[in-house]
Amino acid sequence: MSRDHEGPEGGTPPRLDARGMPVDPAHPLSGASRPEPPREEGPSVRLPALVAVVGAVPLVLAIAQLLRTVPAPDGARPMIVPVLAAALAVGGFSATRVLQLWHLASSRRRRADAGEELPEVRRQLTDAHSLHVIWLLGVSGSVVLMGLLGLWSVWGGIPSGLEPGWPLLLGGAALAGGTQLVRRRLEALWEQSAG
Repeated sequence: MSRDHEGPEGGTPPRLDARGMPVDPAHPLSGASRPEPPREEGPSVRLPALVAVVGAVPLVLAIAQLLRTVPAPDGARPMIVPVLAAALAVGGFSATRVLQLWHLASSRRRRADAGEELPEVRRQLTDAHSLHVIWLLGVSGSVVLMGLLGLWSVWGGIPSGLEPGWPLLLGGAALAGGTQLVRRRLEALWEQSAG
């Protein structure tokens, strides 16, 4: 057998894959020895988790205050503050995460415009905002519904504690509109900064 067909140390020839590369990971020409391309890790979830924990504090305080409140005769306990506190508690994680991803995509876009070679982004990272956006739209829809119930109470004359209703209606609508704008902008930024 000629030495051209021998292994690196003159032994048996290495097994090759369909591309002609050695199958043995320890072989110096094996593809396994090549370093993995760098990947964008993305922002940590610690800050969103902290926001969610801190957001629970106003909710607990609002509920405690609500339980101490004595409603007027033929009235209801005021519910606007607890509803807003609950929206912060359950939506804070997702809102912070979406803003984190927006910052990352904006940074990548600026670096791409400057001609910098960017690391690859995992698909899970570019799609991560979708679930958070859906959750935020659900939270905003719930707040809008509470606002509509408050308006219904005003018009119907039956107290619910959600009166006057319009602050919740406007707050929920603003959150929904802002979430949609951020989603569209974020998707455009990911496309423009594809590495």
